[in-house]
Amino acid sequence: MIFIIVIECIMEMVRGFKRLKVIPKNVSTDLPTTSKLSAEQLHFYRDNGFLVIKRLINFTDLNNYKQHFIEACNDKVNLGVVTVVKERSLVTKSKKREDYINKLQDIQFDDVFKTYTEHPLLLDVVAQLIGNEIMVINCMFINKPPGTSIHPPHQDLHYFPYRPADQIIGTWTAVDHAHVNNGCLWVVPGSHKANTLHEHGLLPGALKMYHGIIDESTAPLDKRVHLEMGPGDTVFFHPLLVHGSGANISKNYRKCISAHYAHTKCDCVDVHGTVQDIIAKEVEGEIKRRGVSLDFADYWRLKSKEVRGKSKL
Repeated sequence: MIFIIVIECIMEMVRGFKRLKVIPKNVSTDLPTTSKLSAEQLHFYRDNGFLVIKRLINFTDLNNYKQHFIEACNDKVNLGVVTVVKERSLVTKSKKREDYINKLQDIQFDDVFKTYTEHPLLLDVVAQLIGNEIMVINCMFINKPPGTSIHPPHQDLHYFPYRPADQIIGTWTAVDHAHVNNGCLWVVPGSHKANTLHEHGLLPGALKMYHGIIDESTAPLDKRVHLEMGPGDTVFFHPLLVHGSGANISKNYRKCISAHYAHTKCDCVDVHGTVQDIIAKEVEGEIKRRGVSLDFADYWRLKSKEVRGKSKL
């Protein structure tokens, strides 16, 4: 019963350029039949904190995710435990929900979207980077309509109580072409090597819970590498990597699907009194406001889902 109540709370919680002159080589490859990473790719990930693999997810799967999202926007499917996040500044500008829905959160339980989080090629790569026993801890379908604001510099570990960081990884797959004008991802290569989780907070103009790093010097413009990606291209990135995305100043949508994984042996730690205290209290406050008392770590435990045991690689 508590699980149902908590999920209902989660559902309700969020409703409501400069380019580098010299960009380091990004090791990437096509994987039509295999997902075995080369030594060069593994080294690139360890050294830079990210790795792009081109056309990892096929067009049929991408189209299924996109159509399912559009059906969800039109209330043609039962979203179940999925949370809908809206770009508030765009709500009054259009009656078309696709024009202001920013993302669908917690989609790892949805029958269509879970085919992404459990995609064999995706999990094969994840297993080589964090270990063979994997749980998905977060998944989102992100829709960036024209007029959507930036996502400020941040580190994904800010949101998670799982440790160690090296056994956590994020994935981000372009559903539409992602480029600078429609707000593609950018990263600061090697920023994960500092092994530091920076202080985050709610910055001016950002959506609720879209926290950014307070110290702007952690993401200087001349250190940012923009990841322009085609449909199916997938980036794997370390949770301490400093990254963000630009505003969508184009006339088209920028859709992607993203997930975070952790090794099943990861620990859930108490982050109260640390630099993550702000997000822990914010999440707990949102849940309590709806009549349930739940610890931040337990909140994430309830959202996790084991997706792979021992790897066959």
